Amino acid sequence: MGFPHVTWRNERATFAAYASEGSPMPAALVFPFYGDKIVLAEIPGRGWCIPSGRLEPGETPEAAARREAFEEAGVTLGRMICLGHFILTDTQTGATRHAPTFVADVQGLGEIPPGSESTGRFLANIEDIAGLYYVWDDLLAAVFEEAATAKEHLLAAGTSLSEFTQSE
Repeated sequence: MGFPHVTWRNERATFAAYASEGSPMPAALVFPFYGDKIVLAEIPGRGWCIPSGRLEPGETPEAAARREAFEEAGVTLGRMICLGHFILTDTQTGATRHAPTFVADVQGLGEIPPGSESTGRFLANIEDIAGLYYVWDDLLAAVFEEAATAKEHLLAAGTSLSEFTQSE
């Protein structure tokens, strides 16, 4: 599937299955599904969005996505798959960076930890996301659709209960 290109502030954005070798990956994002609902965090200055954030030194993108999901939405993630990468290209310099993006099943709902930048959590129907998300465009619509499809395959028939309850 080809994804549309859009402009976000001073960057041209699209989405791809794989990152270019050697591209910086400063942040990670995750689409956390709790059953058929998607978990959104309310971040001041952004509004409702999927958990995301910068990688800490030495941290893998998957570990960052798990940490951000907990810090921003109070959720513990179970099985996780890589959906692809947002590719962001600075319109002035041409510098490109990639943001690995995951789909995961929520294993547990807890409290948003004290000191979190998040002020709330919402379990949204996928069909309601466009009206809730802090910004919306053709690229986000396409990536959310891809995430919903990937979620269906995350727990494909034949998945054992131990695979479902065990973090990767």
